[in-house]
Amino acid sequence: MAYHVHSDKPYFDLVIGDKTYSSWSMRTWLVAVQSGLPFKEINIKLDEKNTAAQIAKHTDSGKIPVLKQGKRVIWDSLAIAEYLNELSPEAKLWPEDAGTRALARSYAAEMHSGFQSLRSELSMDLKRTQPIRHMTEATARDIERLLKMWKDALKVSEGPFLFGDFCIADAFFAPVVMRLHHYGIKINDRMVKQYMKNIQDHHGVQFWVEDAKTEKSKPIQFK
Repeated sequence: MAYHVHSDKPYFDLVIGDKTYSSWSMRTWLVAVQSGLPFKEINIKLDEKNTAAQIAKHTDSGKIPVLKQGKRVIWDSLAIAEYLNELSPEAKLWPEDAGTRALARSYAAEMHSGFQSLRSELSMDLKRTQPIRHMTEATARDIERLLKMWKDALKVSEGPFLFGDFCIADAFFAPVVMRLHHYGIKINDRMVKQYMKNIQDHHGVQFWVEDAKTEKSKPIQFK
Protein backbone atom coordinates (compact mmCIF):
# COMPACT_ATOMS: atom_id res chain seq x y z
CA MET A 1 0.00 0.00 0.00
CA ALA A 2 1.29 3.46 -0.86
CA TYR A 3 0.65 6.72 0.90
CA HIS A 4 -2.16 8.77 -0.60
CA VAL A 5 -2.93 12.44 -0.11
CA HIS A 6 -6.45 13.40 -1.13
CA SER A 7 -5.85 15.00 -4.51
CA ASP A 8 -6.66 14.21 -8.13
CA LYS A 9 -3.17 15.27 -9.21
CA PRO A 10 0.06 14.62 -7.30
CA TYR A 11 2.41 17.59 -6.98
CA PHE A 12 5.50 15.43 -7.34
CA ASP A 13 6.70 11.81 -7.44
CA LEU A 14 8.85 10.37 -4.66
CA VAL A 15 10.97 7.34 -5.52
CA ILE A 16 11.81 5.26 -2.45
CA GLY A 17 13.11 1.82 -1.46
CA ASP A 18 11.86 -0.92 0.85
CA LYS A 19 10.14 0.54 3.91
CA THR A 20 11.57 -2.22 6.08
CA TYR A 21 15.19 -1.25 5.41
CA SER A 22 15.51 2.09 3.60
CA SER A 23 16.22 4.66 6.29
CA TRP A 24 17.01 7.48 3.86
CA SER A 25 13.75 6.85 2.04
CA MET A 26 11.93 7.01 5.38
CA ARG A 27 13.50 10.36 6.24
CA THR A 28 12.54 11.97 2.95
CA TRP A 29 9.10 10.38 2.90
CA LEU A 30 8.29 11.74 6.38
CA VAL A 31 9.27 15.24 5.27
CA ALA A 32 7.06 14.83 2.20
CA VAL A 33 4.12 13.78 4.36
CA GLN A 34 4.73 16.65 6.76
CA SER A 35 4.79 19.10 3.85
CA GLY A 36 1.11 18.39 3.22
CA LEU A 37 1.68 18.35 -0.54
CA PRO A 38 0.05 15.56 -2.57
CA PHE A 39 2.59 13.15 -4.00
CA LYS A 40 2.82 9.83 -5.79
CA GLU A 41 4.96 7.13 -4.19
CA ILE A 42 7.12 4.98 -6.47
CA ASN A 43 8.60 1.93 -4.74
CA ILE A 44 11.73 0.12 -5.90
CA LYS A 45 12.85 -3.18 -4.38
CA LEU A 46 16.43 -2.98 -3.19
CA ASP A 47 19.21 -5.52 -3.62
CA GLU A 48 17.51 -7.21 -6.57
CA LYS A 49 19.04 -8.04 -9.95
CA ASN A 50 17.11 -5.22 -11.62
CA THR A 51 17.39 -2.64 -8.81
CA ALA A 52 20.06 -0.54 -10.54
CA ALA A 53 18.13 -0.57 -13.81
CA GLN A 54 14.94 0.49 -12.03
CA ILE A 55 16.70 3.36 -10.26
CA ALA A 56 18.34 4.44 -13.51
CA LYS A 57 14.87 5.11 -14.95
CA HIS A 58 14.55 7.96 -12.46
CA THR A 59 18.06 9.30 -11.75
CA ASP A 60 21.65 9.11 -12.94
CA SER A 61 22.90 9.21 -9.35
CA GLY A 62 22.27 5.51 -8.86
CA LYS A 63 20.69 6.14 -5.48
CA ILE A 64 17.31 6.76 -3.92
CA PRO A 65 15.31 8.58 -2.63
CA VAL A 66 14.59 10.84 -5.59
CA LEU A 67 12.00 13.57 -6.01
CA LYS A 68 10.66 14.12 -9.53
CA GLN A 69 8.57 17.12 -10.50
CA GLY A 70 8.04 17.36 -14.23
CA LYS A 71 11.51 17.50 -15.78
CA ARG A 72 13.06 18.43 -12.44
CA VAL A 73 14.91 15.66 -10.61
CA ILE A 74 16.19 16.20 -7.05
CA TRP A 75 18.31 13.56 -5.33
CA ASP A 76 19.92 13.33 -1.89
CA SER A 77 17.65 13.34 1.15
CA LEU A 78 18.82 16.67 2.57
CA ALA A 79 18.45 18.44 -0.79
CA ILE A 80 14.95 16.99 -1.15
CA ALA A 81 14.02 18.11 2.37
CA GLU A 82 15.21 21.64 1.69
CA TYR A 83 13.32 21.74 -1.60
CA LEU A 84 10.11 20.59 0.11
CA ASN A 85 10.60 23.32 2.70
CA GLU A 86 10.66 25.88 -0.11
CA LEU A 87 7.66 24.33 -1.84
CA SER A 88 5.57 24.33 1.33
CA PRO A 89 6.64 27.18 3.66
CA GLU A 90 3.30 27.03 5.45
CA ALA A 91 4.19 23.55 6.70
CA LYS A 92 7.05 25.06 8.76
CA LEU A 93 9.40 22.17 8.12
CA TRP A 94 12.14 24.11 9.92
CA PRO A 95 11.68 26.14 13.16
CA GLU A 96 10.67 29.78 12.63
CA ASP A 97 13.35 31.29 14.88
CA ALA A 98 16.59 31.82 12.92
CA GLY A 99 18.89 30.58 15.66
CA THR A 100 16.79 27.51 16.38
CA ARG A 101 16.49 26.86 12.66
CA ALA A 102 20.29 26.92 12.25
CA LEU A 103 20.67 24.51 15.16
CA ALA A 104 18.05 22.16 13.74
CA ARG A 105 19.90 22.21 10.42
CA SER A 106 23.11 21.33 12.26
CA TYR A 107 21.36 18.34 13.83
CA ALA A 108 20.03 17.11 10.49
CA ALA A 109 23.39 17.66 8.79
CA GLU A 110 25.25 15.66 11.44
CA MET A 111 22.79 12.79 11.02
CA HIS A 112 23.19 13.09 7.26
CA SER A 113 26.97 12.75 7.33
CA GLY A 114 27.84 11.18 10.69
CA PHE A 115 27.11 8.24 13.00
CA GLN A 116 28.78 5.86 10.55
CA SER A 117 29.39 3.08 13.06
CA LEU A 118 25.82 3.17 14.38
CA ARG A 119 24.41 3.16 10.87
CA SER A 120 26.62 0.23 9.85
CA GLU A 121 26.27 -1.97 12.93
CA LEU A 122 22.63 -1.14 13.66
CA SER A 123 21.26 -1.06 10.11
CA MET A 124 17.53 -0.40 9.94
CA ASP A 125 15.32 -3.47 10.01
CA LEU A 126 11.74 -2.79 11.09
CA LYS A 127 11.05 -6.52 11.29
CA ARG A 128 13.85 -7.12 13.80
CA THR A 129 12.72 -8.27 17.26
CA GLN A 130 15.98 -9.48 18.85
CA PRO A 131 18.18 -7.10 20.90
CA ILE A 132 21.81 -6.73 19.86
CA ARG A 133 24.19 -8.73 22.05
CA HIS A 134 27.53 -7.10 21.25
CA MET A 135 28.29 -3.53 20.25
CA THR A 136 31.54 -1.89 19.19
CA GLU A 137 32.98 1.03 21.15
CA ALA A 138 32.50 3.24 18.11
CA THR A 139 28.78 2.49 18.00
CA ALA A 140 28.47 3.07 21.75
CA ARG A 141 30.12 6.48 21.28
CA ASP A 142 27.73 7.26 18.44
CA ILE A 143 24.75 6.45 20.67
CA GLU A 144 26.19 8.51 23.52
CA ARG A 145 26.59 11.47 21.17
CA LEU A 146 23.10 10.97 19.77
CA LEU A 147 21.44 10.87 23.19
CA LYS A 148 23.31 13.98 24.34
CA MET A 149 22.13 15.89 21.27
CA TRP A 150 18.54 14.86 21.93
CA LYS A 151 18.72 15.75 25.62
CA ASP A 152 20.29 19.14 24.91
CA ALA A 153 17.54 20.05 22.43
CA LEU A 154 14.68 18.71 24.56
CA LYS A 155 15.84 20.61 27.66
CA VAL A 156 15.33 23.83 25.72
CA SER A 157 12.22 22.98 23.69
CA GLU A 158 10.55 20.78 26.34
CA GLY A 159 9.22 18.70 23.44
CA PRO A 160 7.19 17.13 22.13
CA PHE A 161 9.90 16.99 19.45
CA LEU A 162 13.50 18.20 19.35
CA PHE A 163 12.70 21.82 18.57
CA GLY A 164 9.03 21.92 19.53
CA ASP A 165 6.95 20.96 16.51
CA PHE A 166 7.92 18.06 14.25
CA CYS A 167 10.51 19.29 11.74
CA ILE A 168 13.08 17.98 9.26
CA ALA A 169 15.53 17.20 12.06
CA ASP A 170 12.99 14.84 13.66
CA ALA A 171 12.36 13.16 10.30
CA PHE A 172 16.10 12.57 9.95
CA PHE A 173 16.37 10.99 13.39
CA ALA A 174 13.19 8.91 13.11
CA PRO A 175 14.95 5.84 11.63
CA VAL A 176 17.46 5.98 14.49
CA VAL A 177 14.61 5.97 16.99
CA MET A 178 13.36 2.81 15.33
CA ARG A 179 16.85 1.29 15.42
CA LEU A 180 17.28 1.93 19.14
CA HIS A 181 13.88 0.36 19.73
CA HIS A 182 14.35 -2.73 17.57
CA TYR A 183 17.90 -3.41 18.75
CA GLY A 184 16.83 -3.17 22.39
CA ILE A 185 19.10 -0.27 23.34
CA LYS A 186 18.34 0.67 26.95
CA ILE A 187 17.34 4.32 27.40
CA ASN A 188 17.19 5.74 30.91
CA ASP A 189 16.52 9.43 30.35
CA ARG A 190 12.82 10.25 30.78
CA MET A 191 12.76 13.06 28.22
CA VAL A 192 14.49 10.95 25.59
CA LYS A 193 12.15 8.02 26.18
CA GLN A 194 9.16 10.31 25.76
CA TYR A 195 10.66 11.81 22.61
CA MET A 196 11.14 8.36 21.13
CA LYS A 197 7.53 7.52 21.92
CA ASN A 198 6.38 10.76 20.29
CA ILE A 199 8.30 9.84 17.14
CA GLN A 200 6.80 6.35 17.09
CA ASP A 201 3.31 7.81 17.60
CA HIS A 202 3.68 10.28 14.72
CA HIS A 203 1.05 9.50 12.09
CA GLY A 204 3.60 9.31 9.28
CA VAL A 205 5.87 6.95 11.21
CA GLN A 206 2.95 4.72 12.11
CA PHE A 207 1.81 4.53 8.49
CA TRP A 208 5.36 3.73 7.34
CA VAL A 209 5.75 0.96 9.93
CA GLU A 210 2.38 -0.59 9.05
CA ASP A 211 3.35 -0.61 5.39
CA ALA A 212 6.69 -2.23 6.21
CA LYS A 213 4.88 -5.12 7.92
CA THR A 214 3.25 -6.09 4.62
CA GLU A 215 6.47 -6.05 2.58
CA LYS A 216 8.04 -9.25 1.34
CA SER A 217 11.68 -8.27 1.30
CA LYS A 218 14.84 -10.31 1.75
CA PRO A 219 17.24 -9.16 4.48
CA ILE A 220 19.62 -6.41 3.35
CA GLN A 221 21.64 -3.60 4.88
CA PHE A 222 20.61 -0.14 3.79
CA LYS A 223 21.94 2.72 5.90
